[in-house]
Amino acid sequence: MPNAPHTLSVGQISLTVFDDGHFDLPLEYFSGLSGDLTQRLSAPLTIGANLWLIDTGSRRVLVDTGSGQALEQRFPATGQALEAVSDAEVSDIVLTHMHADHLGGLLGGEFSGVRVHVSKPEWEFWTQAGLADAVPEEQRPMIEMVQAVAASFADRVVTHEGAADLGEGLTLVPLPGHTPGHTGLRLRSGGEELLIVGDAVISGQVHFAEPDVGYALDSDADAAAATRRALLADAAQSGTPIAATHLPFPGLGRVEAEGDAWRFVPL
Repeated sequence: MPNAPHTLSVGQISLTVFDDGHFDLPLEYFSGLSGDLTQRLSAPLTIGANLWLIDTGSRRVLVDTGSGQALEQRFPATGQALEAVSDAEVSDIVLTHMHADHLGGLLGGEFSGVRVHVSKPEWEFWTQAGLADAVPEEQRPMIEMVQAVAASFADRVVTHEGAADLGEGLTLVPLPGHTPGHTGLRLRSGGEELLIVGDAVISGQVHFAEPDVGYALDSDADAAAATRRALLADAAQSGTPIAATHLPFPGLGRVEAEGDAWRFVPL
C-alpha cells in the first residue's frame, strides 16, 4: 500500500506529494562507490518514487506522472499513484524529464487535453527520428514506448528553454546530466521557496555523501555529478528545501554541508 499523500505549504502555494511506490536496484547501477560506502549499503538498494501536485489557487500542476503501467512487469511496486493523481483535475503537467517512470502515467490516455510542459532539449532528444535504431537492442522497446507516449500528447506539448517562468511562482530550472534536458521546478511564494530536483539526486544513501557516484541511467555522468554538486552546495548555503523523486517518501528536506559533501535532513 502506498503512503497517504503528504501536503505542505510554500507561501500561498499548496504542494501535495504522492507515493508512486519504490524501485529495488542492484548496487551495480551505481559506479564509483567507495569501499567504505559499499560496505554500508545493502543490496538491492531501494529508492522511492514521488510525484507532486501543486495548487496555486487558479491552477493544479502535476509534476511528473509516475510509472503508470509502463514498468509494472519489471518493477511491480511502482505506478501506485496513478489513480489518485488521475482524479486530481489537473490543468498542467510538468515533466522533469522523459524517462518511463516520469511519463508512464500518460501511457493509457490519462490526462487527455492537459498541457504538458517539458524542456526543449529533452523533447528534441526523445522525439528525434532514428533514436530507437541508434541504441542497443535491449533498450529499443523502452525508447519506442517513450516515443509512442510522446506522440500521443505532441499536439499539446509546450516546450521551454532555460529558466522558464511558468507564472504564479513556478520557474523551470535546468538540471542537465541525468538526461539532456532534465529540469527542476522552483516554487516561490510569500517569501518561501522549495526546489523540486527530480532525478538530480537518485539515492539518499549515496549521493549526499558521495555526489560524484555515477548512475546507470545518467546520459552524461560527469554533467550529472556537476549539476548535483552545484545544487547541493546552493541548497545548503541558501537553506532552500528540496524535493526529489527517488528519496524515501515524502522526499522533502534540507541539505547541510558535511565536510566536502552533504547530508539530508528530512522536513
